[in-house]
Amino acid sequence: MGIKLSNDDIALISLFENVTKANVKDCMVDENKSKITFVVSEGQAGLAIGKGGMNIKKLEEKLKKRIEVLEFSQDPLKFLTNIFRPIQITNAYVSEKSTGEKVLHASVAKTNLGMIKSKAKSAKELISKYFNFNEIIIQ
Repeated sequence: MGIKLSNDDIALISLFENVTKANVKDCMVDENKSKITFVVSEGQAGLAIGKGGMNIKKLEEKLKKRIEVLEFSQDPLKFLTNIFRPIQITNAYVSEKSTGEKVLHASVAKTNLGMIKSKAKSAKELISKYFNFNEIIIQ
């Protein structure tokens, strides 16, 4: 389950690491190329963001794109929580179907469902990239 990076991704990661001094695990450029999401090692989100968001502002000016920083976690439930922050996950758990397929379930308050929908696709993509889940259900 390796991460495949393009030459452009590697260049973006190199720039990000040079500016922030944080270790990057992955980067994703959204479809319309207006936002870049960097996944940093556990415990390095603050370093990546910088005092008062200084590093993010610097990178956004240089790249002319919105920058999002996500902190990785070996725990899929914590990583999911980090992806959706500041939206609070009210319930998250893992189940297994009789076929052996693993399913990740997450719930949020109904008032946040609209905001969740905008992040659901990238959340499912990221969780699937790092963890062996056959299905991810967000409700």
